[in-house]
Amino acid sequence: MFWKPLSHDEEIRIFDEYIIKIDDSKSWPPKRNKAKGDLLEDFAVFIFNRFVGSEVLKNRRPGDNETDIEINLSDRALPEFMRLYLSPRIICECKNKTTSSVDVGMVSKLVEILPTRGSRAGIFISLLGISGSGWRYGEGKRKKLFIRTNLPIISFKVDELIQLRSGKNFYTMVKEKLQRLFDEVDDESPDVPEAGHIEYTKRMIELVHHFRKCNIIDDDQVSDQMIKRIIERYGTYEC
Repeated sequence: MFWKPLSHDEEIRIFDEYIIKIDDSKSWPPKRNKAKGDLLEDFAVFIFNRFVGSEVLKNRRPGDNETDIEINLSDRALPEFMRLYLSPRIICECKNKTTSSVDVGMVSKLVEILPTRGSRAGIFISLLGISGSGWRYGEGKRKKLFIRTNLPIISFKVDELIQLRSGKNFYTMVKEKLQRLFDEVDDESPDVPEAGHIEYTKRMIELVHHFRKCNIIDDDQVSDQMIKRIIERYGTYEC
């Protein structure tokens, strides 16, 4: 419970209002780009402020390294996963654009900024997510930079965050995203897609089904347990 779920009607009302405004902002003219950016940043602040005992700061400008949002995590009773991979600070960048996704340059810049701000992890919140798939473009860049720097970058589309309304915990979602990154980078199995990216959860489940079909796994209960563990580790996926 390190991140407080949306549990009250007023909190859900505020959340819904942000979602409606962000959806509406897709049709705003270019002269309102700053307002679009501010809107998504305010939504992100609303989400990050629910980390217990944490301090959330907007538009920090230390030298030339401007950041959209910095989340200083509480040092009280941190879960081990957060202490190992996220503490003491997370940097979040927001991109409210309908015509372009988070590209290679944006990923590289965020990784470059992290150590200058005493951070060990970065998060993008955007409409379209990170460009590319597998080991190509922005998606490939974040994996290659993670191998080189050990600084993880994860990304959330606004559409994914709608799950928070129905009780999904943001801290759980962050853990799932990081675990997928760790395991995808370390994955030496064949058939890792270079294009036409398949969600990692879905791909792992498909492998279990394939092994069952080939009678490599001949116990349905074992395969069902494997699928359950995959979902617990990486989260669900959209069909």
